[in-house]
Amino acid sequence: MKTQSDFAEKVTPVTMTPIGIIHSPCSSREDTPKNGALRPDISATLEVDPRYREAMADMRPGQQFMILFLFHQSGPVRQTVPLRGSGPMTALFSTHAPSRPNPIGVSVITVTAVEDNRITFTGVDMFDKTPVLDIKSWSAH
Repeated sequence: MKTQSDFAEKVTPVTMTPIGIIHSPCSSREDTPKNGALRPDISATLEVDPRYREAMADMRPGQQFMILFLFHQSGPVRQTVPLRGSGPMTALFSTHAPSRPNPIGVSVITVTAVEDNRITFTGVDMFDKTPVLDIKSWSAH
């Protein structure tokens, strides 16, 4: 019979180092939208590690990107969660809930300004001081 430890032996360990940090006006679940599209008036800044400044060279206002980040304040893993925080209980992997085995979040943001190693954006649905793991191009098409 297979156990969890048998599975763990098959998987390569993973270590990640954040490439940036979010400076957001949101500091709690109560003042953070569940989806950035719900509050397009909220703006935040992503401060990218200066070592990756060259990787930002093609970013322009109006462009959209996916931000992969760490749910650094999430609670314990839950396999079912209330849909959108208050709906019917739903399987975790069918949601964007933060209480995940690997607490990685993803959001689509819209760039409003790029200055040096700072990206100002809308589409904010992450807390202040959220560690950013990666930035990827995004196209809805």
